[in-house]
Amino acid sequence: MRKGRPNDPERRARILRAALEVIRAEGVHAASYRRIAAQAGVGLGSMTYYFPDLEGLIVTAFQTLRGEMEPRYAAPIRRASTVEDVVDVLASATVGATSPSASDVRLYTELYHYAARSPRAADLIRALQEESLTVLRTRLSDDAARAVDALMWGWWSYRSFHQDVPLDEDMVRRAYRALLDLPTIVAPPRQELHHA
Repeated sequence: MRKGRPNDPERRARILRAALEVIRAEGVHAASYRRIAAQAGVGLGSMTYYFPDLEGLIVTAFQTLRGEMEPRYAAPIRRASTVEDVVDVLASATVGATSPSASDVRLYTELYHYAARSPRAADLIRALQEESLTVLRTRLSDDAARAVDALMWGWWSYRSFHQDVPLDEDMVRRAYRALLDLPTIVAPPRQELHHA
């Protein structure tokens, strides 16, 4: 076997999965080379072979979530044809069937906290936010899309710290309706939105 060549093609992916498992269970502060190596079942040398710096490992692990973090409301909001349809989609994404799990919210919160100190993680957050805004702008003005996105992320964060007090869906719907007055709605191509 040639020196420097990986002998396990799955090892890099295993390290990244292990990093996310450690972060999800114990937080970014616990994501050391040693802890991740133990979780992945690899030697410390493998860690630095694939990831010369710990920040690069952590950010790359978070980047693997990018597909999973695509807004789950993307397809439904594009099909929305009334203000009530938009409210339904947003409420579902906040507290319903398309909302992230408590475990996912913990991971997103860890990413946000890490991004406060890591420019590379902050770039990832900005890219994820822009993807979310692009989806929301298919039906909302830019101002409304930003307000909705911030409110939704805030509620997800709230859920992570108040699991014993679930958000009231009716209150969530009222808040979204208040943001979505008629001038903020962007009509779908060749269709008119009708207030319900």
